[in-house]
Amino acid sequence: MANLLRWRPALRTWHRWFGLGAALWLLLLALTGSVIAFYDELDRALNPDWRGVAVAGPAPSIPVDAALITVAAALPGFSPRMVDLPEQAGHTITMIGSMARDGEDVPAQAFIDAEGRTVLGWRQMGVLALDRRHLMDTIYGLHVELLLGEMAAWLLGLLALLWILDHLAALLLSFPNRARWREAFLIKGRGFSLRWLFDLHRASGLWLYPATFTLALTGLTLTWHEETRWVARWAAPVSERLHVSMPQRPAPANPISADQALAKVAAATQSSADSLVLLPRQGVYGVRSFDARDLDGMGRLWTYVDMANGRVVGQRHDNGEGPGDAFFAWQYPLHSGKILDLPGRIIVAVAGLATAGLCLTGVFLWAKRRRRAVSASPL
Repeated sequence: MANLLRWRPALRTWHRWFGLGAALWLLLLALTGSVIAFYDELDRALNPDWRGVAVAGPAPSIPVDAALITVAAALPGFSPRMVDLPEQAGHTITMIGSMARDGEDVPAQAFIDAEGRTVLGWRQMGVLALDRRHLMDTIYGLHVELLLGEMAAWLLGLLALLWILDHLAALLLSFPNRARWREAFLIKGRGFSLRWLFDLHRASGLWLYPATFTLALTGLTLTWHEETRWVARWAAPVSERLHVSMPQRPAPANPISADQALAKVAAATQSSADSLVLLPRQGVYGVRSFDARDLDGMGRLWTYVDMANGRVVGQRHDNGEGPGDAFFAWQYPLHSGKILDLPGRIIVAVAGLATAGLCLTGVFLWAKRRRRAVSASPL
């Protein structure tokens, strides 16, 4: 206890200046994270003509080849990389890839009716635009990389690391007296007084501490993808999806169709497909199927089909085979809240709003204390 008391001034200084320095960025990340916890629902509500056209049936009957031909004819310059299949009636096909514009390739999304006959619309991704077509993608881009690219994403990883350290400092500061620990969870004082603001800041941080700490940790692993895996390999093996290590080779002259690859995987897995990834440089299709091991309601079983002959050349579930793989498999489901489906996403949204509140109450506390200190100082 004496050692903790000796360190309290340093911890308090760290917590104050980290909070002031990071408040704006944490506020932005917290609010955008709360919104994108319901990305699909909000994007469908904003763009029902793109994402809500009536469909013919479930994913296995979707004619992917027809959709690819339709996109090639309707959107010259669009190169699809991933085909996200509709899971239920009322959803449309989404393709993610790149669009050639002004001499460069930009990330883009295209939306096609589930019969593969009509391109309903497309949008460039990662741009700052607040119209209904781009709003949700803009919010998502702000959350993952501030719409500034990989360097900004790396800096957000650094912010997540510092936020983890600040969680530890805040926890130690919240309990100056172990005998009176229950008081740290209570809010006393009158509205907007220093006591009330301090108790609100401390208590709300403690109430949602598990959720916000989880968001900080998973935010670090999702942005510092390679760095965190390098560290984790000191404790346990960590593997990657199989296509990462597949050798590059020329694409076959007469590849099997995407529909044939999907049929091959459906027969092998006895499960419906979530999406299909085009990997021409490796000469394979990557088909993601739903599986009992999935943690977040997304198809996590990868089956690789040779484009040349239709042979299954590999299969891997994102959960991997050991504790290192399992740790990283949990990161996105935890960060998005999808590990608990709708209740989990609600928790993530509330935790984001609470983090925004912590940023605001922390700044208000500092401002009120500074104003009081200036008023009390002699002229």
